[in-house]
Amino acid sequence: MNSEDIRQQVAVRNAIITQLHSCGMRPLEGSEAAILQWFTSRGVTATAPNGYLVLTQSDGSAAVPSSACETLRTECPHLFVPDPKRDAITSRADLERGTTLEIARAKSEFINKHGLAAFENLPRTKADAERRAVAPSPDMTAREYAQLSRSEKSRLIGAVGIDAITKIMARKG
Repeated sequence: MNSEDIRQQVAVRNAIITQLHSCGMRPLEGSEAAILQWFTSRGVTATAPNGYLVLTQSDGSAAVPSSACETLRTECPHLFVPDPKRDAITSRADLERGTTLEIARAKSEFINKHGLAAFENLPRTKADAERRAVAPSPDMTAREYAQLSRSEKSRLIGAVGIDAITKIMARKG
């Protein structure tokens, strides 16, 4: 793999993350490879010729990126930060209803279906889930920006520039 191939891979990954954010979705850190694999498994080629995501199906026709992202989010919720608008279970509090036996059964079913890592990534409360579900955007508040991880802050700064970050930091909320 030469430096041009690496540059193109980075551009595609950044375009996918940007597209997901524009659809209001927050992928988990490090999930880019699994997301690319999901597209490849469906015969879809992802490119970013001008910095934005272009999806081409195996028959040569174009795929709609927002629809593909919605399908990805539906089929692979474990690759994303839990979102109260999209997921039935978005926090550990969602699994703690009923008797002790019902709670144990709900947690066990969740872990069997999504894995232990997904369970450990669940926020404790619905409020925490709602805060974490906010996708990085130039329209967010200073409080939402402060809750982003360091890599998400860096990615947002690279996408919108330092002037937009200054405006975000000036917003109340």
